[in-house]
Amino acid sequence: MSAASRDAATGGSAPPGGPPAAVPAVRIRGLSRNFGPVRALGDVSFDVPAGEVTALLGENGAGKSTLLKILAGLQPPSDGGVTVFGEEVTSFDPSTMLGRHGVAIVPQELSLLPDRSVAENVLSGVEPGNRWFPSRRRMLERTTELLAELDLSLDPNASVRTLDLATQQLIVVARSIARGCRVLILDEPTAMLTPAEADRLFALMDKLKAAGTTMLYVSHRMPEVFRLADHIQVLRDGTHVASWRSADTTPDQAVAAMVGRELGQFTRRAERSAESSGEPMLKIRELSGRRHHGVSFDLRPGEILGVAGLPDSGRVEMLHNLFGGDRGTGGTVELLGKPYERRDPIASVERRLAFVPGERRAQGLLTTMSVGENIGALTTRTFSRFGLVRRRAFDTSAADQAKRLRVKTATMNQPITSLSGGNQQKAVLGRWLAINPDVLILDEPTRGVDIGAKAEIYEQLFALAQKGLAILCSSSDLPELLTLTDRIAVMSEGRLVEIVDTAEATEESIMALATGAMPAAA
Repeated sequence: MSAASRDAATGGSAPPGGPPAAVPAVRIRGLSRNFGPVRALGDVSFDVPAGEVTALLGENGAGKSTLLKILAGLQPPSDGGVTVFGEEVTSFDPSTMLGRHGVAIVPQELSLLPDRSVAENVLSGVEPGNRWFPSRRRMLERTTELLAELDLSLDPNASVRTLDLATQQLIVVARSIARGCRVLILDEPTAMLTPAEADRLFALMDKLKAAGTTMLYVSHRMPEVFRLADHIQVLRDGTHVASWRSADTTPDQAVAAMVGRELGQFTRRAERSAESSGEPMLKIRELSGRRHHGVSFDLRPGEILGVAGLPDSGRVEMLHNLFGGDRGTGGTVELLGKPYERRDPIASVERRLAFVPGERRAQGLLTTMSVGENIGALTTRTFSRFGLVRRRAFDTSAADQAKRLRVKTATMNQPITSLSGGNQQKAVLGRWLAINPDVLILDEPTRGVDIGAKAEIYEQLFALAQKGLAILCSSSDLPELLTLTDRIAVMSEGRLVEIVDTAEATEESIMALATGAMPAAA
């Protein structure tokens, strides 16, 4: 796209003889960033209008994270420039970007002091009083005033460690405002929030927008993008490819720009000719443990059984108990018709019970290893002889698995942390599929994954079920469960309240069961 075209698309210049264009909050011109021979961003240009919400969209690996890091001062560009409210940025570091230009970021991984109070976190770095002896009284007063301005009902004395993730995010926003933030960047802020928690964040965003704060919002979730954003900017393969006012486009157009093709709607599993039959591959009776009690269900070959429930429903703890990561307190498990009593992760691998955890970075990735080592981690013994790994066979197997799952990587020796979130997730899935499992357990299978990678993961799961794999899938994303599954087991307060046929379920009916608003069927 030419500079003139970009200016026309983003409102960067006024028509001849017309009124002068408003100065944008952020103007990005010709921004590029190289990492050795790899170009993460190439000649990106667009404006972020002042006092409005601009959504930044793109698949994982499109360059969004690199652009955000530049704007937050975490890394400099290789070429191009940025102005903030008309002032050119000459030093890309966090202190300058926030202190001089008023640009702050709420990252996916929050940087708070967990053992300090809300007040100490909100005013960290701008404490009233002197550096060595801040005034505790004035700190509480200022925090109380700020929280009231933002309509946040929080105890300024509360320890941050005791607060839920959604509240911690709100504290990071309040801290940014306390430091004079004029441009707030939010990077996938709802990825780990419940709908109710997300609504709290959206209410705060509405408040900030009314007060004149400019926001740059990154999300893979189209409904919230079109609920919040005034403008949409799209990156693909490190370049800027589209710019709209949100009122002038549709989610389908935005997705097509992101992935470079028409993707269409996901076809629900319930609408396919999917069948599951035969003796259960997994039989659970009265399974109990941390935060779950008396859970019973069967899982048959070729079936995808969903698990729904609020964060405190016990659904995640039940999965860990089933796999052997948590010690249960009661109940029985049969795997392929045989009792499975002394469950632990090693035994589960040996019995071909696979588990893709929901916390990818904390529980799934081997962050110090390469792509190939991550994918092949569970097959080392298969390719070992006399204690030595047959490296060529190991590498070939990992490469075949990566190709099958369309993991985009320059080489198999590339660090796993250098891949996009979607490709990391596919690599973790590939690791577990490499053991040829009979039963596959997944928790949040597409959390933090772009829509293109999500479609690929869905198709892989459908194909695996078609081949007879039994799949148990837990997710906080109700549309995902309605797309993926044959049946949905709904948990509430640690108990499985009902298993419903997906073809007859709706988001509203599942949520009603999960919250206790609808009694379970007799």
